[in-house]
Amino acid sequence: MKVLFAADMSFNYMDAVPKNGEAMRIMTKTAEIFRKADYSIVNLENIFGNKEDYEPIPKSGPNLIANDKYIEYIDILNPTAVGLANNHSRDFGDGAFFHTMDMLKKRGYQLCGAGENVQKAYEPAIFDDGTTKVHIIAVCENEFGTATKTSAGTAGFSLGRVTDAINKALSDCAEPVIYFHGGNEQNPFPSPGKRELYRHFVDLGARAVIAMHTHCPQGYEIYNGCPVIYSMGNFFFPHTKSHNTTWNMGYMTMLDITKENLSVEIIPYTFDMDKHTPLEGEKKDNFMKYLSELSDAISDEDKILELFEAWCTMIGIGAYIRHVSFCEEMYDDAWKVSPVKNIFSCEAHAELMKHTFRLIHEGRVDAAKKLVPYIEKMRNVKL
Repeated sequence: MKVLFAADMSFNYMDAVPKNGEAMRIMTKTAEIFRKADYSIVNLENIFGNKEDYEPIPKSGPNLIANDKYIEYIDILNPTAVGLANNHSRDFGDGAFFHTMDMLKKRGYQLCGAGENVQKAYEPAIFDDGTTKVHIIAVCENEFGTATKTSAGTAGFSLGRVTDAINKALSDCAEPVIYFHGGNEQNPFPSPGKRELYRHFVDLGARAVIAMHTHCPQGYEIYNGCPVIYSMGNFFFPHTKSHNTTWNMGYMTMLDITKENLSVEIIPYTFDMDKHTPLEGEKKDNFMKYLSELSDAISDEDKILELFEAWCTMIGIGAYIRHVSFCEEMYDDAWKVSPVKNIFSCEAHAELMKHTFRLIHEGRVDAAKKLVPYIEKMRNVKL
């Protein structure tokens, strides 16, 4: 069974309404790759609807929404499933959330990572060809819009619930694959915590871990015979604002899965507002060399820690000081409390701050900065 995994897809920063024929022109070559797979999944990182019809939820970061007609991009790819486990699926409340789910269901796409309550949100997408069965378990970090026992939303990470989902897959004679949305945005290297967590998923019985959210590619490894993809980067997330060069590149992951064997194919691409381009020739070779360098550090526990501590000196307190302040008014204002809440509830933010405070407390900030130039180099590459 060939299963294709693609990462974050968002149309929030594109034109208000797509032009006729635009989606077909931009996605034709990539759609050919989707057709080579027996099953496929993409993560939708905005909801659909008219912005004027819904109230944005209180949160830190942007509330993402796109015109209904942008679903044409998904239709051209025609994935088997659409993942909704991310920090934007409930950006405009239950109305837009259910509207988007209804649109996707009516087109026949399986949904995973979101639902009417947390139990529904953890239900997997199931790919079954009669010989091999795969459960796609979509999970996201606990930022905004996560489901509870009594409210709709996304599948916020819970180790107990992930463990249960893996065990249910195994009892169903299925191969569990974790489709995880998390990590530190625009960091080309995974954190020590993510390395430990994703490997633990494999130890629990996951056949593979496929992750995204960082807005840049990270490396991958084969751990105990199972692929761990730390981040595929953006799949299609055109943005008008200038970002690091790695915002506009990434890779899809094709797994060929049977009970006995599993192989991995990396399929790199670049994109902008006008095209999505699978890479070939020299550019593909250059991307694979870049990805190999990103991946080399993952096997070295000390190196990953050094890189993350350098990242903490780059991002750490500076990323939050403009937005975070404690005040009595927080009790009555969800918008004021949102940035602070995110530091404590989001696993990636909490890990970043914990390491940053430790560096400061131990007087190691200057020493940790030695790898900053290398990280900057790896954030800005030319293929």
